[in-house]
Amino acid sequence: MTGGPEALHQLVDHMNKLGLPAYITYLPFGKSANTPEPYLRYTAPIADYEDAAGNLIIFPEVYPQLANKVRHAKAAIWWLSLENFLERRHIWPLHDKVRYIKRVLQGKRPLRGARSLKHMIHFSQTQHATDYLKQCGIEPVPLIDSINEDFLNDTHLEFANTKQDIILYNPNKGKKVTDKLIAANPQWQFVPLKGLNREQLSEKLYAAKLYIDFGHHPGRDRMPREAAMHGCCLITGVLGSAGNEVDLPILKRYKLDSSAPEFVAEFSQLASDILANFATHYRAFDNYRDYLKNEPKIFRQQISDYFLQTKE
Repeated sequence: MTGGPEALHQLVDHMNKLGLPAYITYLPFGKSANTPEPYLRYTAPIADYEDAAGNLIIFPEVYPQLANKVRHAKAAIWWLSLENFLERRHIWPLHDKVRYIKRVLQGKRPLRGARSLKHMIHFSQTQHATDYLKQCGIEPVPLIDSINEDFLNDTHLEFANTKQDIILYNPNKGKKVTDKLIAANPQWQFVPLKGLNREQLSEKLYAAKLYIDFGHHPGRDRMPREAAMHGCCLITGVLGSAGNEVDLPILKRYKLDSSAPEFVAEFSQLASDILANFATHYRAFDNYRDYLKNEPKIFRQQISDYFLQTKE
């Protein structure tokens, strides 16, 4: 129940609504499975895995070796993240390389990285992944996703004037950095987002003024987008897809380098200003929210531009 699987269900849904017969196939292949309840909203019929001529099988980037086993159908990879493919956590470069080699030995990653996947079709969700793929001699097709469209309207912003001095964070993302910030700012209420269903998550996002994310941002993460559409301000790091202005198009002042010497002081000063002058900072994210509202349209257009044109 994470962003990647939801993006895959959205893709199948949009393709079917464009008249392109598409199906979702669950792992492990050959074992029956039911669609998770939150994804029943999507037109995503289940089909058995079928490596047959005339089929296109799209794999998420974390299963490149399964894509390599395709013999009769066309294989494609949708790069919903880069860090998750590279096993990169931005903690220590050698540690990341060891993690990747371990996956190679397990038969889960190609030894030469994406360079050995050139024969496939590649779709990219981020500029971050696109830059990497181009370095590997691959020109990917842009294919972004959107957050749940229920969140892409102004009804979720009606709570902006009742927000409290609460700072939300995902305990699975950038935990060491966040722990440091919590220890340095005992005067504020930091609330982890975990073990919540969609309604409970919305309640938390409604109540808070600020969402922070100093994780490795493997793709265009959903939580910052959902937080913004619930009226939260954001402070993020600069790792992964957060490091450019395409994948996370917010003002630079809200992106802080967690490796900088003055990071903790800079965060404390900015967070304090956001909590004290929320209305001003809230308006600084208006353009970002407008962009997020347009994502489903961009997603559908990209699907149409590639698949319908290719079909013709």
